[in-house]
Amino acid sequence: MTKKVIGLALGTVLASMAIAGCGTTQTAAGTTSHSKVIGVSMYSLTNPYFAAMKKSFIENGKKDGLQVEVEASNGDQSTQLAQIETFIQQHVAAVAIVPQDSNSIVTAIKELNQAHIPVFFVDSNANTKLMAQDGAHEVEVVESNNYTGGQTVGQEMVDHYGKNAHVEIGIVNFPTASSTQERDAGFLSVIHQYPGYHVVSTLDGNVSPVTGLQVATDMMEAHPHLQAIFSDTGPAALGVDQAITSMHKQGQVDLFAFSSARQNIAEIENNSVYKAGAMQQPKVEAQVEVANIAKYLDHKSVPSRVLIPVLGVTKANAASRLPLSFGKV
Repeated sequence: MTKKVIGLALGTVLASMAIAGCGTTQTAAGTTSHSKVIGVSMYSLTNPYFAAMKKSFIENGKKDGLQVEVEASNGDQSTQLAQIETFIQQHVAAVAIVPQDSNSIVTAIKELNQAHIPVFFVDSNANTKLMAQDGAHEVEVVESNNYTGGQTVGQEMVDHYGKNAHVEIGIVNFPTASSTQERDAGFLSVIHQYPGYHVVSTLDGNVSPVTGLQVATDMMEAHPHLQAIFSDTGPAALGVDQAITSMHKQGQVDLFAFSSARQNIAEIENNSVYKAGAMQQPKVEAQVEVANIAKYLDHKSVPSRVLIPVLGVTKANAASRLPLSFGKV
């Protein structure tokens, strides 16, 4: 951990209400609570997906007697490293991480290992090869079955156009997370089976509707015969949807994407641009992670990896998927 990051983290500690070691906190009445504190560092809380995950973490933590403290890096790598350093200074019982970057987070894992704080990942894992090289280790990762989810979206696209079609495809991705890398790999494993399907452009959507709008616009301008766009994140997909509509490309360019939020699923049900997708279950991911953290802290064994099913979403089943989703339409 660099001196700059450590300094930032210590400043954060002094500026905030410190959590006492291993979960002993002061209540408003001045009495002492002995619940174990779990630190969670997320990629973002402005994304409804992670907002739903945060709520599930806290609610399920209470059921298991854990106090869950959730922070968000808001897309900034140094902020996430500083948050984790703060958790180390607070001597939390365990740390769960949604990594901003699957490579750089290995540094933080080593710091947590040296502090004897168990490390859990949720939604996306660290780079396992780098962990092995650096001697870092985690207890568990709970994540969506992202590869299968990518395959689901790829098959939905093939079902839409047909096996013998000629389709120019653009990919709006998020290249730094292992979860989205797996989604892309699953998607490509399907479309590469069909000679007429060609990826002509891949641009970073940065898990953002604003960036998704921008890069999809650039993509369609550069490739006037583009017929389909795959987005490996829901927020960027909403920007892609807007770009297709604003350029009056409905019926010419179709969208297929990961689609967990209500707004995405409502767009699939409408089906004018957003044709199909795959939805994750962030509430379930957090629920399983918290339960296994509680088991581990109670000296019980937990699996090293848990894959949560990803559900296909089409116009035909969108209405039935809505109750499982989150956010606003």
